[in-house]
Amino acid sequence: MKADVVLADGGTVHLRPITPDDADRLVAFHGRLSDRTRYFRYFGAYPRIPPRDLERFVTVDHHNRVAFVTLLGDDIIAVGRYERLHDAEGNYTGQAEVAFVVEDAHQGRGIGSILLEHLAAAAQESGLDRFVAEVLGENAQMVRVFRDAGYQISRVLEEGVLHLEFAIDPTEDSVAVARAREQAAEARSVHNLLHPTSVAVIGASTDPTKVGYAVLTNLLTADFTGPVYPVNAERRSVRGVRAYPRVLDIPDPV
Repeated sequence: MKADVVLADGGTVHLRPITPDDADRLVAFHGRLSDRTRYFRYFGAYPRIPPRDLERFVTVDHHNRVAFVTLLGDDIIAVGRYERLHDAEGNYTGQAEVAFVVEDAHQGRGIGSILLEHLAAAAQESGLDRFVAEVLGENAQMVRVFRDAGYQISRVLEEGVLHLEFAIDPTEDSVAVARAREQAAEARSVHNLLHPTSVAVIGASTDPTKVGYAVLTNLLTADFTGPVYPVNAERRSVRGVRAYPRVLDIPDPV
């Protein structure tokens, strides 16, 4: 399961299963987490990942043990995983424990909700029917992710730890929540396109027969009040406006 997903703020990240090649990325990701985030995820300090844990984290069977990473560029910014539980006799059950952690700088962007949706879908494909999670009672943000997912969740608080349990079959509420999240994210993803503060015209042309001429002319003569940057590798200016050889050469944000 691989996907480019749109976040709550309109940004886009890549989601895919974890692989052993992610070991160095996972170590770097773990090192960027704050002490508080590590404590919430591991219920302790856990300042570094021991080699034995690292191997286990990046090596999964994609059935009883599943993990997804969310990447921005080449960097892991979130990890979600589930592990199927055993009964007293050591046999696999239809339940799995689910957990995820999001880098501090990217918390609040809806990544936890997206990971939960994809983990639930993968679990159903593997024959699982329930998720359980252990969450510190003070970790309000994580509790909110589970609460707002639309599942019927049972909660038991014991010694400051919330034990959450819920069926992962899609409900009317969970489907509606996912659909609303996707629609809101897609709307925000095109906001900058529909409400630009500046525009670069790549291929701006001095030839009236070219599209690049028409686009630039329309921008310059319309009501758009932001700066317009012609991009033309062969001209110092186009239609009296300073041009740049590449978008990267423009000194201001586009």
